[in-house]
Amino acid sequence: MFKKFFAVLLVLTVSLSLFSCTNNSGKEKGPLKESVLVASEIDEKTTLTYDVYEDYVIITGSISEFETLVIPETLSGKTVRAIADNAFCDMATLLAVTISDSVTEIGEGAFSGCTSLGNVVLSENLYSLGTSAFFGCVNLPSIRIPLGTEIVGAYSFAECTSLKNIFIPDNTKNIGGGAFWGTLWLENQKDEMVIAGQNILIHYNGSKEEVTVPDGVEKVAAFSENFFTKVVKIPASVTEICPYAFANSSVDSVIMGENVKIIGDNAFDGCLNLNKIRINDKTETIGNFAFTGCQNLKNFTIPKNVRVIGNNVFARCEGLEVLTFTSDKTEIGSDICESCDSLKKIACPRKSPAIDYAKENKINIDIV
Repeated sequence: MFKKFFAVLLVLTVSLSLFSCTNNSGKEKGPLKESVLVASEIDEKTTLTYDVYEDYVIITGSISEFETLVIPETLSGKTVRAIADNAFCDMATLLAVTISDSVTEIGEGAFSGCTSLGNVVLSENLYSLGTSAFFGCVNLPSIRIPLGTEIVGAYSFAECTSLKNIFIPDNTKNIGGGAFWGTLWLENQKDEMVIAGQNILIHYNGSKEEVTVPDGVEKVAAFSENFFTKVVKIPASVTEICPYAFANSSVDSVIMGENVKIIGDNAFDGCLNLNKIRINDKTETIGNFAFTGCQNLKNFTIPKNVRVIGNNVFARCEGLEVLTFTSDKTEIGSDICESCDSLKKIACPRKSPAIDYAKENKINIDIV
């Protein structure tokens, strides 16, 4: 009796383990793991070009144009897992796309500028949509983002001017700024605060100069291309500022809640008027290009718990005079202060990696 019970328990354990890695179609989900490039090929039947890795295939484009595109599940005996950046951008002849359920990632700009595209069926196992993936697909009337899709990139459906019907799953974890900017769907929203996915504020539907984000919002992606709002107050419930959340906006002051841990890539890119922002002590990551082009920032202090700041974080911040690091453990990306012509000094602890950067770029150092 005990042996029989143990055998049943073992079967159930194995089944649950398998279920946690796949959905009911048996397809793999989640982000791509690193793999070694083996070869680049062309499929003679479909004219698709693709890169063969040890573990999977990535579609990179096509040597010809067509009206109907079906992304296959396998090529060269390997599973097709992704569509590369800009793979089919500006293919004006393309009318319909069906993406097989083996695909988990669609790259940046993959179908941007496909102006005739009117029908898209996404993979049921899609994990992420890249930035501007379908930007400017002006004839696309509807889109269903599959259940389980965790990331919808910034501007992914921006300027899809005919896009009236959009389904966004409640479990989507991250939506970039401007993801649906310029769509009929967004224009038809009546709520002042448009919230989607896992409590993500994706759009502020108003014109007030001072806005307080509602308590309960967990991520902010709402103010890109906003030319009315000057001051934004962020509550303690917010843990992340999403990529491009404030990009190219007129905001000049952001009062950050005390629990923001992540400032995403390009979060404040091109905020020419931004002159007042205080990053709280719980912030751990500041993404690539986060404050690029913020010409009115003069002083910026990076709190002690920030573990990493990305590449070009303060590039073209022409008014930046003093950049202060409070920890010697903050890792820094490349060219963090490129074209910061007014930068007088970098203040930092004695063992900070910022010292090497300052020396290499002939910037004055103040040990704190």
